[in-house]
Amino acid sequence: MSRGHRVVPHTAGIALEAWADGREECLAEAARALVETFADVGDAVPDHCDTIALAEETDEELLITLLDEVVREVERSGRVAVDVSIDERTGATEGQVEMRLATVPLETVGRAGASPAPISREGLRFGRESGMWHAHVVIGL
Repeated sequence: MSRGHRVVPHTAGIALEAWADGREECLAEAARALVETFADVGDAVPDHCDTIALAEETDEELLITLLDEVVREVERSGRVAVDVSIDERTGATEGQVEMRLATVPLETVGRAGASPAPISREGLRFGRESGMWHAHVVIGL
């Protein structure tokens, strides 16, 4: 499976780019890219896990909601995601996505930059291109 992410300069701040064979993997890669902008999690071992059910109307809204949850976790509880997994839900919750954030206290990891800034909808892209899922998100500084 091919997957990855990178953070690149952007005129409004920085841009996160993620790619993967599947939608869920691409979402997780985008979340990992966001975390890398402010924390160096290295080989941190999570000691807590939060599960959140998301039901957004579009793939782009799902991406923004996921990234907002990663930011809220830092603001709300002082915890940073060191692992992210996304699964489609079935049965009574069909149409929802289950997001699991495995976290550690922010003070236990290295700081790589300032806390995450607002995520822009300008230039937002998330979808299949050339047989793979790709995400592009701009974060202001």
